[in-house]
Amino acid sequence: MRTSEERIAALHVKARQLSEKRALKMYGCLSALLFLLLLQVFSRISISFQTIPTDGFTGTSLFGENAGAYVLVAVISFVLAVCITVYCLKRRTDRS
Repeated sequence: MRTSEERIAALHVKARQLSEKRALKMYGCLSALLFLLLLQVFSRISISFQTIPTDGFTGTSLFGENAGAYVLVAVISFVLAVCITVYCLKRRTDRS
C-alpha cells in the first residue's frame, strides 16, 4: 500500500503531465492561427500595394509586380523553421 506522500507525489506528476500536454496542444493551435493570420495579412498587403508606383523608391522593389510572392514564401519558410526549431527543442528538453 502506498503512503499519502507517495500518492500526492504521483498526483503532482500526473498534473504536470496533463498541463504539459495541454500546453503542447495550445502551441499547435497558436502556430496554426499565426500562420493563417500571416497569410491573411500578406494577401491584403499584396492587394493594396499593387497600385503604388515604385519608381525612385529603393525599398519598394519588393512590392513590385511578382516580388511579393518571393517575400511571402520567405516569411512562411521562416515561420515554419521557427516552429520546427521550437518543437525540436521542446522535445529535447522533455527527454532530459
